[in-house]
Amino acid sequence: MAETSGYEGATAGRVLDFTKGDKITFPSSFKEALGTDRALMVLVYKDRQVRIFPLESEDVYYLSVVIGKLTNDFLTQLSRTFKEYGLIDLLYSTGVCLRGTKCFYECYFSPHQLTSDVKDLERSLVNLEGVVQVVVEPVKP
Repeated sequence: MAETSGYEGATAGRVLDFTKGDKITFPSSFKEALGTDRALMVLVYKDRQVRIFPLESEDVYYLSVVIGKLTNDFLTQLSRTFKEYGLIDLLYSTGVCLRGTKCFYECYFSPHQLTSDVKDLERSLVNLEGVVQVVVEPVKP
């Protein structure tokens, strides 16, 4: 969408000028389309893309699982663990293997959906076969 053209299509674009600092501003039309005052911004290193997800609350957690060997059984166990802890509606998730030597599963989620404590989730994930490391931490505003 070019803001001066008046055309309303399926997407909107804006060229950004990156400067040092922590503030990011968006056109009012983008904010209105998102329908909220806050959003999660995720930089996907592999694709060099930034994705933005509208949020109802600024409480967001980042979860990274480093996997030694990726197997179908591991994915089944991970899925069961997520269901057990109420992690059904993730804000964003991705899995990637770097040259076959290190695999990651990462996601962002609202802690309000958890059926148990974040530390309990972390302990359960660490105990899955094939897991090398688990990082769970709040995302800073």
